[in-house]
Order: sequence, then structure tokens, then C-alpha cells
Amino acid sequence: MTNVDKDRKVRDVISDEEFDLLLAQARVNDSDFLAIRNPAILCTARLTGKRREEIAALKKRDVFVTKDGSQLAMNFMLLKKHQEKPPQVIRKIPVEDPYTHPIIQYKNHLDIEYPTSEEFWLSVRSIFGRYRVYPNSGLTGRQIYNVIRDTGDSADVDVWPHLFRETAGAEEIMQDPTQYGVAKVMNRIDVTERTAWAYMQRHILTVIKRDYQKKEIPQ
Repeated sequence: MTNVDKDRKVRDVISDEEFDLLLAQARVNDSDFLAIRNPAILCTARLTGKRREEIAALKKRDVFVTKDGSQLAMNFMLLKKHQEKPPQVIRKIPVEDPYTHPIIQYKNHLDIEYPTSEEFWLSVRSIFGRYRVYPNSGLTGRQIYNVIRDTGDSADVDVWPHLFRETAGAEEIMQDPTQYGVAKVMNRIDVTERTAWAYMQRHILTVIKRDYQKKEIPQ
């Protein structure tokens, strides 16, 4: 069982192997709809690193493949504190990225099965052992949290939504450990410069710790 207060102090970012375990577990579901929806939720968190409330706020019109078919676009409302009118930002990911495929598959399923629904993450309830999809009812940020946490518990992977933000930030830093990498972190997961530099510091400390552990300690 994930213990966020305890695990966040020692937990490293999500590895590719761990995420593959999460995806495989998300596809194991008594509900055919959830077996499509839940992997899409995980991939959205993994690719974008957005806040759980921002993921929950997506509408069906906000998710689309660009006209040339090369990119998956997701239009997020940035739900920062103390903002009466939240700004919006479009995140585009090349469709060659395999993590876009579950999202596109889910969007196509919605367009076919629920064409009049404006929601993107449709709510599902179990009634006497049968699952019912509610096309006009979306998910809350807390429900996004529960999907991620419950999938992690079933897959024996300690995970929570904010860890995806840290993973996305670390990914940018690992690819470009310079001041430009910090700018990329700010752009990708929408954080302040101070927070982005904190991601840089964490990455450096992780590298130092890893290299130190590789060395043999003399007796």
C-alpha cells in the first residue's frame, strides 16, 4: 500500500519498467471501458506531468490529433492558486511516442460510443456487479488520484500523481542538465523557476549518490 508521506522522502522517480507494470495492470479490469480509460489516464500523467486537477478538467474537445496526423495535442487549463481566470496551454506530443497510443485509442472510443458527450474522463459506477458509464459525468482530481494510486497498489508500485510531475521534470533535466533544461522543466510541467532549480538539485544529488554507492568502501 502506497504511503505518500513516507515514500516521497525516499522514492526515486518512476522508471520505464515500473510504468510498463502500471500500464499492464490498468488494462486488467472487469470493465472493458475502464481497461481503455485508465491506461489513458496514466499515459496523460506520464507524458505531461500536469496536476491531477488539470488532467481531470480536460474536455473531449481539448484532446485531438493535429491535422497532419503527426502530434497529439492536449489543451490544459492551468489551475494555479490565486488566479480568477486560469490560462490555457497546449501540450503537443509526437504520435511516434508509444504512450500517446492509449490516449488516442480512448479518444477514438469516445467519439464512436459517446459522440454527444463533452466530457473526456467519463465516470463509471458498479451497480450490482455491472459497470455503467455516465457520459455526462466527468472525474474529479481526487478520482484521478484514486485511479493512479489503486493501479499502483495492484501492481506493487509506489506511485501518486505528483510523482509523475517529478518524473517529467527529471526527464527534462536528464536530457539537458543546464539552465536551458531548467527552462524546459518550467515549460513542460508549469512550475516556477525556483521549483525547476529544485528538480535540478535533486537530479544532481541522485547522480552523486548513485556514483558514491558504486564505489567500494575500503575496509
